[in-house]
Amino acid sequence: MANQEHVKAIKQGVHYWNKWREENPQVAPDLAWANLVGVSLSNANLEGANMKLAFCRGGDLENVNFKNASLYGTNLEESNLTGAQMEGASLEGAHLRKADLTGANLSNTNMKLANLQDAVLTRADLSGASKLTLEQCEEVKTLFEAKLDSIILERIKDSHPELLLDTNSQD
Repeated sequence: MANQEHVKAIKQGVHYWNKWREENPQVAPDLAWANLVGVSLSNANLEGANMKLAFCRGGDLENVNFKNASLYGTNLEESNLTGAQMEGASLEGAHLRKADLTGANLSNTNMKLANLQDAVLTRADLSGASKLTLEQCEEVKTLFEAKLDSIILERIKDSHPELLLDTNSQD
């Protein structure tokens, strides 16, 4: 369960949270199982946070720093994760269905069993993402200009080249 002091701090707003993080650099935030629906987390520093099974569905998570965070089973469905920094995070079993990950850094993440159905991965960096499968990539809405490991990229080009097209330029 989440540390209730940490939940209370983040619900006071991003400015308060980021200041608290600066003042407490030795504390690893524990937001496991936290219900953060309706909490704007845009630009929040959640580096190294434990957010296992947290509920953030439909959240404003633009430019959030999730580097090396544990997002195991976290519900991020329909969330705005544009520009999120997720390098080294564990997204094992995370729910990213219909999430907007445009420009997100997902390099070196653990993507085992992450649900990417209808996710937007335009210009997302998925290089070095472990456990990312072709099947997961085939379920996304778009991979336009995404950085993928060469084996998956070649398979997508062969099986679903439409995923690599710019869907915004179609009439």
